Amino acid sequence: MKVFRNSQKNDLGFGEKSYNNGSRLINRDGSFNVKSKGISSFNVSDIYHSLITIKWWLFALLISTLFFVVNALFALLYLYCGVDQITSIPAGDLTSNFWDAFYFSTQTMTTVGYGLFAPVGTHAKIFASAEAFIGLLGFAVATGILYGRFSRPLARLKYSKNALIAPYQEINAMMFRMVNMRSNQLIEVEVSVNMVWLNKETNKREYANLPLELKKINFMPLGWTLVHAIDEASPFWGKSASYFADQDAELIVLVKAFEESFSQVVYSRASYRVEEIVWGAKFVSMMENRSGGIVHLDVDALDKFQEVSLNSQS
Repeated sequence: MKVFRNSQKNDLGFGEKSYNNGSRLINRDGSFNVKSKGISSFNVSDIYHSLITIKWWLFALLISTLFFVVNALFALLYLYCGVDQITSIPAGDLTSNFWDAFYFSTQTMTTVGYGLFAPVGTHAKIFASAEAFIGLLGFAVATGILYGRFSRPLARLKYSKNALIAPYQEINAMMFRMVNMRSNQLIEVEVSVNMVWLNKETNKREYANLPLELKKINFMPLGWTLVHAIDEASPFWGKSASYFADQDAELIVLVKAFEESFSQVVYSRASYRVEEIVWGAKFVSMMENRSGGIVHLDVDALDKFQEVSLNSQS
């Protein structure tokens, strides 16, 4: 009988097999570079989740299109009944009558009712009553979804464009930095950094957790530079940029923090491909010297660095 023992493997959830050589596992915006076949991005069975997670421009386009289409359908119904069943719509060509009926439909759906148009025929009254009911329900649902989108606790962290290999004390270190792009406060901020690379001999992915000089801070009012010292235990020790390029290496960053405004835990993800790691550079300070006793942070300097010489590794 075969006995399976716990080998304590470090796997981030991407598995050991390599399916996408040359491309990243996590995109710069924190989304996974995975597309599931057979799963729609807009799932009718989970419509609420779909509507609060789609991009804002797509949500606005969807709501606007739905509003126009529903009003256009009711406008056609009013035309079918006859414009004589709606007061103050003069008999004219089909186009002008359609837009008058469309305008009446928007008033009915939104319950505005300016007083110019009103249903007088039986069929028009039935359709207007149905549309008013649909409008009340529709706007109630849209308001709930809009609130759900605004109330979602999200961490808006901005990461430096590049990670750097820079001199650090008597050795070198891998560094990157991040800053909170909101005026809210993040508390108990904790960061985990892992390296993923492809073992050419086994053709499998391997993972290594990178110890950080400081992995957790209580508050984050300023920018934070994450430092991984490159010592004998580091995967970077004695390696060059070309070596990691051949190994298809990638740094995976996971940030966990308590968001003060919503009183909830939030997460943020990022990654650095090997071509986004600059060897022999150090970050330019984001702190500005100004009078007044207030600390000034230049967020625009987040990505700025300058070339330096690295310490030799024995």
